[in-house]
Amino acid sequence: MPAFEYEALDGAGKRARGFLNADSEVAARRELRRRNLAPLKVGRSDEKSASSGLTAGSPWPAKALSRRDLMVFTRQLASLIEAGIPVEEALGLLARQAENPMVRRIVSAARSRVQEGGRLAEALGDHPRSFPAVYRAMVAAGESAGGLGLVLNRLAEYLEKSAEIRGKMQAALIYPAALGVTAIGVVAILIVFIVPQIAEQFDGTGVELPMPTQVLIGLSGVLQQYGWLLLAGFLALGLGAMLALRSETVRLRRDRWMRRLPLTGGWTRDMEAARFARTMAILIQSGAVLPDALRASARAAGNGAFAETLGKVVNDVETGTGLSEALRRHDWFPGLLVHMVAAGERSGALGEMFERAAKQLEQDTDGRTSLALNLLEPAIIITMGVIVTGIILSILLPILQLNTLALG
Repeated sequence: MPAFEYEALDGAGKRARGFLNADSEVAARRELRRRNLAPLKVGRSDEKSASSGLTAGSPWPAKALSRRDLMVFTRQLASLIEAGIPVEEALGLLARQAENPMVRRIVSAARSRVQEGGRLAEALGDHPRSFPAVYRAMVAAGESAGGLGLVLNRLAEYLEKSAEIRGKMQAALIYPAALGVTAIGVVAILIVFIVPQIAEQFDGTGVELPMPTQVLIGLSGVLQQYGWLLLAGFLALGLGAMLALRSETVRLRRDRWMRRLPLTGGWTRDMEAARFARTMAILIQSGAVLPDALRASARAAGNGAFAETLGKVVNDVETGTGLSEALRRHDWFPGLLVHMVAAGERSGALGEMFERAAKQLEQDTDGRTSLALNLLEPAIIITMGVIVTGIILSILLPILQLNTLALG
């Protein structure tokens, strides 16, 4: 039975909005009149979602649930299903309680699909921007294994942990970012406004300025004359890079390059390996078949080169190669993960070993990230100090030279 969204007037003339289930629009209007409501607008919830850009066929970019909305929805749905409430009824409760109209529409549309006989994963598949492929794969695995509530709980924990890590990183980056912007502003003011005024004092002295002072004055002149052009050039480069990154080929080359960088390459590998281990743990413990779990993990990867590598792993596994051996052939997977997977294959507890590996890799990655962020602040301060010291010395050198000549 489809869901309809309505706007109506009650007996006191006040506008009322909500959702109801009916066989047709006519039946929905009849039900509203039975409730002593005068219908103003009545339409299918999924149709309104489509007109709002919530479906893949919309010509406008589809709106999607925010990370927070998805996290709250997953946690609440898990609690309701584990309490024994049927999926259709749980979705109806969440739709009625949602304060965000977009959340109400998406959840109501999913409920309509479930009422029509579809599975929850299929209903969520109508909104791919709100529910990523790996999310739907985990839900499908939970439905197949009869443990949907457990899977949703694990998904909620995963989303909450990801949000916590993201929040910590954003909070830790605020001060270094503000410090970096301040440093650039101070240096720009010194070079563009202060240095030219000091340079005027040396005109007519007949003293040959030291090389550092000449370089500083020359740089100041370039920035004064061509500063706006340089700024426009940097903006154009940034815009060009953003447009280029829309190409899958360019993104893949960037991701491969990031893996080869001496400082960030190892961090990128460990981040992707930790995400892969966590995703595999949830999927395998939910009853997913190994090749399907690997494909879903590839779709969840944040690095295109890593996803490409997982595609090769899937091919190896499907041709009879053991998972640990397939992982060992590629440098994307740390030795710890490979050994844990091998132990899981021998003991028959692959999901549990993936979970242990995920916890260890996440702990190591969190430690390295915290260390890098803690080192970033003093690095910015030292860099700023070196630049400002260089500017000051470039200004003082000709002054000291003039004093020496005067005393001589």
